[in-house]
Amino acid sequence: MRDVSRMLDAMEIPAEPGTAARQATTPPAAVIPVTSMVAPPSQATPEHVHLPLTTWAAICAAAAGITGVLALAWHRRRRRPGKSTPAAISIAPAFAPAEAGLPSGPDTPKEDAPMARNPNPPDWTYKRTAFETPSLQLTLEPVDLLSRPRMPVEDVSPSLITRLHAPGIPPTLYLSGDRFHPSIRHVGGHGDDFIAWEAIVRATLDAPGDDGQLARWLLPPLLCLRAPYLARKDALASLAEAVSLCRAMLDKNSGEGLTWWRAHLLRAELARLTRSSGATRLLALRNLGSDADDDDVPALDAWVDVHLAWSTWLVGVAAKERLGLADQICTRLARIAPAHAARRRAEVMMRRASLGKGEARLADLDHAMSLLHAASGEVDDPATLLLFADCAHRRAPLLPHDEALEACSFALANAFAAGQHAAWHIASLEMRIALQHTHDTLAGTAPPGDIAATLRRELADARSLLRTGSP
Repeated sequence: MRDVSRMLDAMEIPAEPGTAARQATTPPAAVIPVTSMVAPPSQATPEHVHLPLTTWAAICAAAAGITGVLALAWHRRRRRPGKSTPAAISIAPAFAPAEAGLPSGPDTPKEDAPMARNPNPPDWTYKRTAFETPSLQLTLEPVDLLSRPRMPVEDVSPSLITRLHAPGIPPTLYLSGDRFHPSIRHVGGHGDDFIAWEAIVRATLDAPGDDGQLARWLLPPLLCLRAPYLARKDALASLAEAVSLCRAMLDKNSGEGLTWWRAHLLRAELARLTRSSGATRLLALRNLGSDADDDDVPALDAWVDVHLAWSTWLVGVAAKERLGLADQICTRLARIAPAHAARRRAEVMMRRASLGKGEARLADLDHAMSLLHAASGEVDDPATLLLFADCAHRRAPLLPHDEALEACSFALANAFAAGQHAAWHIASLEMRIALQHTHDTLAGTAPPGDIAATLRRELADARSLLRTGSP
C-alpha cells in the first residue's frame, strides 16, 4: 500500500523546470552495465497510467448531468404542439340535420337554381314499345242465368280422307292418282292392314256428296287388295263382292263416270281370275271381252294392265304376241294422253326385254329408257322415278364397265328421289339395295362403310314401324 501511495504521489508531483534542460545538456555517460541500470522496484515507471478514482467519479457525474438535461429538454419539446400540424377534420357536421331555410354549416354546398325552384321529384312518363306484350283487356258481360233452349248445331265431321289418315291408323295404305278416283297402294304385309280402312269406308258408303262417292269407289280395290291375305274361300267371296259392286255402279253411272267404273270392273275381274289356274284362267281372260269399244284413258289403261298380267302367264311367242296387243293399246292411248302412254309403253318394253337376251334385250331396254325420258310430264311421279331406276338397273350388266357404273349411279339417284314419298319409301330402299349390290359387283371393290348393310338396317327399321299382325 505504501508503494502504491508513493506511485500516486510521484504522478501528482510535477517535474522541476530545470530538470529537462539539465538532462538535455548533460553529455552522454559512459556505458553502464545492465545490472546497474535496473532501477529499484520503488522507482520503476509503470507501463499503464491509471487516473485516480476521484477523477473518474467526477467525469461520470458530469456525463450523467448532461444526459439528464438533454432528455428533459427533448421531453418538453415533444409535449409542446407544433405550429405546422393541422387540426383534426371531422365529418360529423355534414350528417347533422339542418333546419328548414337555414344552412347546415359553412361547408354546405349551394343548391342548383332549378332544384331550388322545384324541390319535388320529376314525373316519369312511360312509353310503350312494339316489343311489349299487349295487356289483357277484359270485357265485363252480364251473366244470364236463365235456361234457354239450345239451337241445333250442324254436325261438321272430318272428311273421309282425313279419317283414313287420322293418327292411330296404321301407315300401310296410301292414296295416289286422281282426286276423285284415286288408286290404293299397300306397303304392308299383313291382312289386318285393311281392317281400319274397310270399317271407315263401309260406314261412309251411304253418305251424301263427295265422301259417299269416294267410299263407293275405294271399297272394290280395297277388297281386291285384301284377297291375297285371306283363305281361298274368303278371298273368292271378297273378290265376288268387289265385282258385284263394280257392276252395280256401272249400271247407275253414265257419261264420264261410266268409263271409270268400266276400268274398275276390268281390274276387279283381273284380280278374281288371278286366283284361278291353268285353263280356267285363260277362259276367264277370254270372257273379259274386247277393248274395241273402249276409247277413254281409264279403260285403255286398265286394258294395258290386263295384257301385261296375261303375258306373265304365257311363254315364248305367245307372251310376245300379248305384249304386241298391249303396245297397240298404248298407240291408241297416245292420241289422248301422250305422256301417260309413253310411260305405259315403257313398261311393255321392259316386260318384252325380260323375255329376250343379249343385244335384243339391251335394245328393248334402251327403247324403254327413251320412252321414259319422253314422259317428262310425269318425271316427279314416284312410280315413274322407280321405273327409271329399274330400267337403268337392268341395263347396267349389259353395258361396258364405265357405262354400267354410270347407269347404276343414275338409277340410285332416281330411287333415292322416289323414296322421299312415304308410300314408296320401302320400295325405294329395296331398289337401292339391289342397285348397290350390282354397283359393288361391277366395281370389284366394296365402298368403305358397307353401304348395302346400312340400307338393309334402314329397310328393317322402316318395316318395323308398320303394325304387325296375322298374315
